[in-house]
Amino acid sequence: MSQPQPNVESIADTTKPNAGRMYDYFLGGNHNFEIDRQAAEQVKKLTPFATKAVRLQRWCLQDIAERLTTDLGFDIIIDFASGLPTQDHIHQVVPAGTTVIYSDADPITVAYGREILKDVPNTYYFQVDCSRPEKLLGHPEVIKIVQENRKVALVYWGVSAFLTEEVIKYISQYLYKWASPESYFVFQAQLAGFDPNDPALINILKVYKQIGTPMYIRSLEEYQQMISPWHPDKKGFISLLDWHGLDQSEMSKEEQNVFGPGGVGYGAYLVK
Repeated sequence: MSQPQPNVESIADTTKPNAGRMYDYFLGGNHNFEIDRQAAEQVKKLTPFATKAVRLQRWCLQDIAERLTTDLGFDIIIDFASGLPTQDHIHQVVPAGTTVIYSDADPITVAYGREILKDVPNTYYFQVDCSRPEKLLGHPEVIKIVQENRKVALVYWGVSAFLTEEVIKYISQYLYKWASPESYFVFQAQLAGFDPNDPALINILKVYKQIGTPMYIRSLEEYQQMISPWHPDKKGFISLLDWHGLDQSEMSKEEQNVFGPGGVGYGAYLVK
């Protein structure tokens, strides 16, 4: 199923940073502009661990993609707020034949994503805001792809800190009603455990607010209340540091104070 390929040059605004392109820069990608690199470097100056923190989120996502397909047998993964599909994103990790549906609200990110994926089979990219999951799951092309299958893996990874409490509650409740009892909802409680009063973190939040993508700091307990009626599987919420086994000695004492015991928060496989 072919998708229209937007003209990237016609919508790329190189005068202001873009969070998706900054993320790509942190990951070591080349789909970013100088303005994105400058903003990302501001964040890195505030906390050098920021690059490793972003990469840790991606490494854990790779672990998730492998487990969902190889261990749990899912052949459809629907990823919300996907960012740029570079640097070993889901489609590069899963077995051949797996259907991967990416989405993002930003037209620039989607345009680049479709360009990157144009020759990749069974992989699609749609411009949809992750705060409105019904817009993606009800999209005519997605319906054709998924058909009547509701046993799918749903992924919200690296995005929850950018969403309000009301939106997270709405997403969780909508997906619970839409998905079959066998579905999994993979969720990252992003930035849970961070010290909201830490000066470095406060300055990082200012950077993201200035580029139009404010972030919210919450406790893990607050996140757990928002995702109801889903609940974690028997492993519960796991620190991303433990999830991927990152050696905490790679973090300075100051970085451990900022990022807390979770590294970039906590993740869980949510079930009904």
